[in-house]
Formats: sequence, C-alpha cells, structure tokens
Amino acid sequence: MSQPHVTQKPPLVSVCVPMYNNSQTIARCLQSIVEQDGDFELLIVDDCSSDNSVEIAKSFLREGDRLVRNHRNFGQGQNHNRCFELAHGDLIQFVHCDDYLLPGALQKLSRLFDDPEVGMAFAPRRVVTDDVTWLKFGEAPHANLRNLSAYNDGVSLVRQMARAGFAFNWIGEPTSVMFRRSIAMNAGGIHRECFDEVDLWLRLLLRSAACFVPEQLAVRNHKAISDEMWKTKPWWLDQLKILSWMMVDPASPLHIRVISALWWPIAWLGRIVYFGVKGPDRWHRLKILALEPIRESARARRLRKDLNRQR
Repeated sequence: MSQPHVTQKPPLVSVCVPMYNNSQTIARCLQSIVEQDGDFELLIVDDCSSDNSVEIAKSFLREGDRLVRNHRNFGQGQNHNRCFELAHGDLIQFVHCDDYLLPGALQKLSRLFDDPEVGMAFAPRRVVTDDVTWLKFGEAPHANLRNLSAYNDGVSLVRQMARAGFAFNWIGEPTSVMFRRSIAMNAGGIHRECFDEVDLWLRLLLRSAACFVPEQLAVRNHKAISDEMWKTKPWWLDQLKILSWMMVDPASPLHIRVISALWWPIAWLGRIVYFGVKGPDRWHRLKILALEPIRESARARRLRKDLNRQR
C-alpha cells in the first residue's frame, strides 16, 4: 500500500545567498548561517562560479537546503532576483558572501513579524573596511532617521528619505534587513533587472510598518571603492529611477509624490552639470540624460500598469 503524499511545510525564513567566485569568504558566511537557530532554509544561487565556491558551499547544506546553479551568468543584480524567485519562505533574508550573520540574528529579526503589519525589520551592522572616507557616512546609515524606534510607521521613514531626495540608503544593505515576501510581491517584487535594495525598501515601507533592532546583527566587509568607480559612478541614474517611481507608486501619499516631483529636476540638472563638466563619457551620458525625463517617466508608468495588472 502506497504512503499518502505529505506536503512539506515551507520554512518561515529563506536565507538567500547569491554567490559568484566567493571561495575566500563563502565558508565563513555559510557557517554563520547554519549556526543560527530557528525555522529557515538556506538557498544558495551560484552564478556560474569558476572557482571552487560550489564545492565549499555543498559541504554546508543541511536537509531541505538548496544550492541552485544558474545555466548562465546573470550578473550580480539579476542573481538577487533569482534568489527571490526561488525562495520558499514567508520571510526573506539576503546574506552577501563577503558578509556574515552574528549569533541570534535570524531569531531576533523573524520574531518581529508576528505582527502582520510589519513588512520589514532591520538592524545596524558592524563594518570592516579600510575605506575611511566611505566609513564617515556609511558606518551608521540609520542614524539619519529621526525618532527611530522599535516600531515605525513605514511612510514616516519614507518621508524623511524623500526630503533628502532619496539620495542615500538610510535602511542598510540586504544582509542587515529581513522582509516579508508577500508584501514585497504585492509591491511588485524585485521589478528591476538589476536589484536595487533602496527601491525595494521604499516600496515595502509605503505598504507596511518597519521594526528596528538597535543591536549589530551582521558584519559587513566593505571593499574600498576604486577611483575608477568613483569617477564613472555606475549608480548614476538610480536616484532618478527611484524618484520617478515614488511619483507614480499607487501606495505613495500625495506629499511623497510632491516632494519627489520637486526633487526630480534638481537631481537631473545636477547630473547634467556634473557629467557635462567632468565626464567621463561626457557626450554619451548627456544624450542619455536628455531623454531621461521622457524615458524614465514612461518606464515608471509601465511598471505601475504591470503592478495594477498583478492585483
């Protein structure tokens, strides 16, 4: 007589590790995860590593954990999207391979989601870096949020970041944040080709409350930003994209839309002045910026249409 099929209950938390050629740090990262307490799955998504990262990672898998290898290299941003799509848990916790969790991190964050109104929980992180310049403004991003408490209205946090033009990440990197999958899906999921955590944090905050734990729960290893990266600024259009979305997001209150609309031309003109004077790729970027008001507005409206269709 055959045994009845038993559907396995999904884990509470999916700890998602996007991996690519991280053989030097992946063992420390995964060890910090498997030593955590609580109901969680470990999901590692390898983006076609050419070193021995996969062999190392396999040794840390427990029953129910998964290691998925992409059939081609998607790149760092899209590999985050792959993690999100493959995760089974109600809650999502990204952990970057250079970083690691401190003891008790998953339990301290996940227990805050007993309240169904909470869509995000975040905490400070310890930073290890030689980049003194970056450390001056990146060591404690949450310190910029006034009246931050254990339980916060999400819109109030968005309002504070809106007043600064959404130019900074005041919540933290993915390893410092846990979020509710269902609310993220209701907000459109990870709807950009390249994963932008600030974009996702803002959409979550517009739709839910956020809890803050005033205790370092992770360690971030920050590599110094090269002179070339500071010069080219690969993130140069991110602020314009976020401002465009905040103007059309169905969950954005009127005052957030107005602040975003006021900031948009300021941010746009600032980029025209900067790249028009300093470059690099001066003419190419100026051509992009000339079309950006039309292009980004159309893109934001298309994303809103897709979001409304999903409901």
